[in-house]
Amino acid sequence: MTGEFALTRVAADVLAHLERHRPVAVRDAEATERELEAALAPVRAAYRESMLPPTYFEALEQELRGSLVSAWRAVAVPFTAGEARGFGRWRDGDLIARLSYVLLGLTLGGLIVWLPFIPIWEKWLPFALGGAGWWLPDAQVAWHRRRYGRELGRILRRFEGGQAALEARVPVSELLPPSSDSVEGR
Repeated sequence: MTGEFALTRVAADVLAHLERHRPVAVRDAEATERELEAALAPVRAAYRESMLPPTYFEALEQELRGSLVSAWRAVAVPFTAGEARGFGRWRDGDLIARLSYVLLGLTLGGLIVWLPFIPIWEKWLPFALGGAGWWLPDAQVAWHRRRYGRELGRILRRFEGGQAALEARVPVSELLPPSSDSVEGR
C-alpha cells in the first residue's frame, strides 16, 4: 500500500486526533467511537478517491477499532483523571506550596551541611535544594506527561509490525487491473 495509508501512519493520525479531543473522547466508549469516526472519515474519503482495494481499508479499520481504541482508552482515562486532580500536587503547586518546598529544601540542605556524619560540606547545597523545591510541582507534571507520552509511543510501536499482515489480507485479484473483456463489454 501507499505510505499515506500505512498502518502506523493512519494509527498515528488517529491517535493525534484522539489526543486533540481527549477531554471529550475519554468520557465514555461512545464518545471515543464518535471521535474515531471523525478521525477516520477523511482517511476513508481519500482512500475511496485513490480507488484502492476496499479489503485493505476494511482490515485497517478493523485493526484500529479493535486494538488502538482499547489501548488508548486504557492509558488516556487514568491520565485524564490524574490531570483533573492536578497529578496529586500539594495545593496544586500554588505560591504557598512552592515557598514551603523552598523552605523545606533550604532546611534539609542546611541539616546536610551542618551534620558532621554526612560528608557533604558544600555551602551551596541548601540553595540548590531550595531552588529545586520551587520547581518541584512543575517537575511532577512534566514527569506524568512524559510517562503518558511514552505510553502513547508504545501503543504506536505495537502497530509497526502489522503492515505485512494487513497487506496479506488483500487478494491478488483486487490488485490486478480490470481485464480487457470487462472493458470492451464482451
